[in-house]
Amino acid sequence: MRNKTLLFYLSILMLLINLSCKDDDDDSCINFSTAFVTAVDAPETGTVSEVTPIEVDFEVFNGCTVFENFIETQEDNVITVEIETKSEGCICTLPVLTLSTTYRFTPENPGDYKLNFKSGPTEFITVDITVN
Repeated sequence: MRNKTLLFYLSILMLLINLSCKDDDDDSCINFSTAFVTAVDAPETGTVSEVTPIEVDFEVFNGCTVFENFIETQEDNVITVEIETKSEGCICTLPVLTLSTTYRFTPENPGDYKLNFKSGPTEFITVDITVN
């Protein structure tokens, strides 16, 4: 009888330990956010249907954050560009870091383009590019 009682309590203990383990598929430590642009290095001219590389610097506020993608909205020849970042990890270093990435501008039509890179909640760094 004593062995059955011990086996019962051991089974309960194993069940509780198994239930308290964290699920490895938990996405609670993955966050997406907008990063603000701090500098833009762009040429003044571009060519139709050719990639015009534009270097963009932005700040992140921990060591777990990386560039995810560009979010673009376009109205005529005015393009607004935001940077989406992804943070993975529940425990991160906390330095403010400046990261760089390349925005690949490929205009389909000739003309004067205005690119607004989001640098604050309502502020932008504007770049004018003439496309031939």
